[in-house]
Amino acid sequence: MKAKAGDVYTVYNKYLERYTACQVVYIAPPDTVSDQSWAVILSLDWVGNVPLTAEELPLLRPLYMDFMYWSRKLHLLRVPIEVPSQYTLVGTLTSFTNEPCRSYGCWNDGYDVYLQIRWQTIPEERRRAFKDATESDRITEIGGTPVKVSSHRVMDRYAPFDSAMELKVLPCLSDLICERWHPDLLKFLRENPFLDELTLLNHGQRTLDLRGTNIRKLMLDMTGLKELWLGEEAEQLLFQNEALDDCIIHAYGDGRRLTLQFIGEYRPHPELPNLSGLHGIRLKDFDLNGISSVHPHLKELRLWGAPGNLRNFSAVREFRELTDFSTYDLFGFTADDIPTPEQMPALIWFWMTSLPEDAAKMAKKLWKGKKGMSLRITKARKPEWLAQNLDNPFRNWDGAEHIPASAAKKAANQYRKTRSQLLKLAAESDANAQNQALEAVTSYTQTFNKMGFIETEERDEIYMALCGILDVLPDGILQKATLIEKFEELRDF
Repeated sequence: MKAKAGDVYTVYNKYLERYTACQVVYIAPPDTVSDQSWAVILSLDWVGNVPLTAEELPLLRPLYMDFMYWSRKLHLLRVPIEVPSQYTLVGTLTSFTNEPCRSYGCWNDGYDVYLQIRWQTIPEERRRAFKDATESDRITEIGGTPVKVSSHRVMDRYAPFDSAMELKVLPCLSDLICERWHPDLLKFLRENPFLDELTLLNHGQRTLDLRGTNIRKLMLDMTGLKELWLGEEAEQLLFQNEALDDCIIHAYGDGRRLTLQFIGEYRPHPELPNLSGLHGIRLKDFDLNGISSVHPHLKELRLWGAPGNLRNFSAVREFRELTDFSTYDLFGFTADDIPTPEQMPALIWFWMTSLPEDAAKMAKKLWKGKKGMSLRITKARKPEWLAQNLDNPFRNWDGAEHIPASAAKKAANQYRKTRSQLLKLAAESDANAQNQALEAVTSYTQTFNKMGFIETEERDEIYMALCGILDVLPDGILQKATLIEKFEELRDF
């Protein structure tokens, strides 16, 4: 079904667990983004326990977005003209607006609408204080440390406080980073409707109960934690340590709103049978076997290597409800392991980057052309590339669109040369070793000074590659801090 101007649709919003509505306000002609026409949809200020009916059409009004740091405006989006099957046509109204729209996307999954509706449940007086604080240039204090009233993030390392109640002087605080435990922290969180992002390290707690808070994103040190209760609003739980956890996790709907991110290794959590998303980062050797039996309703699976090997890759086809799947820098599988569209009928977003060449070819062959599919298979790697690059921190440069192949090769060669030189100098304990090491770092830095494409990401990779070399050197032979200082002194990127 193709969208027409004035059409009003209703759809189930999984975040609100209720129905919402939108209107196609006009059809935009093809542009530089697509040679197809666009439907411009407007979110409507309506929520119901059952789908919208034609009798309710005259009562509808546009939804204005002004939650948190958003400035008040209509919620408009350019989307493909073909209407997804989950949207139900209710009727037609004169379009509420012909305002230009420059935002592109897919038919909305309702997340922004959910955030706005959630915002509107907060008392107006507190919402007004939040907005006023964002525009304020006043200075207040936390534990004697000057802090802007407009601050939306606080770190207890830089603004130390004993009582979390001191944070009440910041009306628009939404992000808190704690590197130690504060006894009244949970009380403060339950009283603050805006604080939705929390990092909690070195807390020393065996149990942690976040029910009644509005935390949506939790970065948590799992060390020593035995039992965790997440609030109903929890969407993301990101483990902050690599060791396997030993914690029972309680989440709304047994995890149906939750995405869990782990580092390196994962211990499946049978208490989360409805887990929605699973992200793995810095994987070295990861086995997919058996995870689907613990988390059978997984919708999103993203796995990033260090680089690493992905064992029993073929087990991915057991996730019958999976809609989004991606891998990055993972190997150890072949073309025979790639699932077919018939085996994964719900999959609509399939991205793999830096993977075995034969598997890449098969993925493209099987999935290219599937209707409604977002397919991106890039950086197919030959066996000889793997042999040469698994220890190369600049391997991501190989195949990047904005980086010349010659520069990627030069970066890898310079890294290996510098690593070899410094390891040799540290082993020989020569009296002139420090001076020679400074020369090696100078050569390393000047190599990258000559590259004109370096931006923030590449700058970080160059710095981290040098730090990685220094980290493996024995202590006491070379003055590592002096070598970093030389790098910072010489670099012009």
